[in-house]
Amino acid sequence: MPTYEYLCKKCNNVFEKKMTVDEKKDAKISCEKCGSEDVAQQFFGINVIGGKTSSKKPANGCCGGDGSSCC
Repeated sequence: MPTYEYLCKKCNNVFEKKMTVDEKKDAKISCEKCGSEDVAQQFFGINVIGGKTSSKKPANGCCGGDGSSCC
C-alpha cells in the first residue's frame, strides 16, 4: 500500500498516510496534529519492497562475448 507524505501549512507538521490509490482520490486529508485541512502532499523517494532481482549471468557466462574476459 502506498505511503503519502504531507506537510501542514498551518503548523508545519509532516505526517504520513497509508492508503490505496483509489482511497487517495476521495480522501480529505487533515493534519494529525492541529486538524487543519490546509495540507500539501510532499514528494519523496519511493521504496520498493518485494521487488525481484536477478543474478542470471549472460548465456556464455562472461561479459566479453567470446569467453576471454569475464565481469
